[in-house]
Amino acid sequence: MKRRSQLFFIALSSLLLTTIVACSQTTGGHKTLDDERPKTDTVATHLHQLFTQADAEKIMGEPSHLSDGSTKQEADVFTYLCSYEADLKDSISQKAGAIYFLFEDFRLTKLAQKKYAEIKKANEHLGIEVLRNLGDEAYYHSDGTNFYFIMVRKGDKVFNLKVNKITSTTNLEAFKRIAAKITALVN
Repeated sequence: MKRRSQLFFIALSSLLLTTIVACSQTTGGHKTLDDERPKTDTVATHLHQLFTQADAEKIMGEPSHLSDGSTKQEADVFTYLCSYEADLKDSISQKAGAIYFLFEDFRLTKLAQKKYAEIKKANEHLGIEVLRNLGDEAYYHSDGTNFYFIMVRKGDKVFNLKVNKITSTTNLEAFKRIAAKITALVN
């Protein structure tokens, strides 16, 4: 079990690092002839409503600040990433909580399905809980000590919500409620 957890963390860390590096570079985007629907029209104007500082603070149970926020437009996907960190270390766990939100709006639904399936398959052997009440596909995963993770696909959109460094004030129920709120906002 320890070996599996280590492999999961290595895979997830690589994914997050790749995402953070990619998203830290805002670009004007690349268009293809097949791209009939610009991803920034509906989505970008509402990104600030999908996951807010108030949402992060409800989940973490303490004041926080925005630590990253970026967008990237590529030929097949528009990506938005934001993260919040707790202002102070938790006095009980001695950890400073953090939460990450990754939103991807794909040009085609089949691309979103592929992305979701790849990440889900990579985590299935670690034990996931399929969620039937969020979007078209969703799952929850946690090691019970360090992180909470939800991935949701709704149509051609995929989002991940991950608490990293669970503290004594982290609220799992708020985490699940906020994921449901985001799902409802995604068109």
